[in-house]
Amino acid sequence: MYIRFGAMILTAVVIMYFVMFAGSWEWSHIRLSESRIFMALTMGGTMVLIMLGWMLNMYKNTKANIAIIVAGVILIGGGIALDRSQITVDDTAFMQGMIPHHSLAITRSERAQIQDYRVCQLAVDISEAQKREIREMDWLINDIAENGIAATAEQAAARPVPVYDVTADRTCPTE
Repeated sequence: MYIRFGAMILTAVVIMYFVMFAGSWEWSHIRLSESRIFMALTMGGTMVLIMLGWMLNMYKNTKANIAIIVAGVILIGGGIALDRSQITVDDTAFMQGMIPHHSLAITRSERAQIQDYRVCQLAVDISEAQKREIREMDWLINDIAENGIAATAEQAAARPVPVYDVTADRTCPTE
């Protein structure tokens, strides 16, 4: 019974990780994201505590229950600590985590039912900035993979990020 509980939690964590990409603007924006892994682990730990609490009458082994509670608390604490510290996230992992984040901002900026002209302009600006930054991050990921880190301003100047011209799909009323 405890093996099924663990399998259920593991399955949910994996599915929750992928569900976090549901709002992506383009499929190509879905990347391995350490930050989303950390959040999936945090949600998994939370799920452990909630589900065990609701189904405690089905799980009678006190020692196993305590171990599961400790594991849930460790998942929550570890996931939050890793997400807030970003200690394992390097340059490329940072950008791979930011691309899906930016993609969600594009989806919201393009599809929100906005009526105020100023808010519409803000949404256009956000969409264009996020699209441009995704293209820049894609370029940087490839450049770092091919040429290594540009650790100094001089090295960065020798490999400048291209300027990308992008437009939002959303338009705002002119009258």
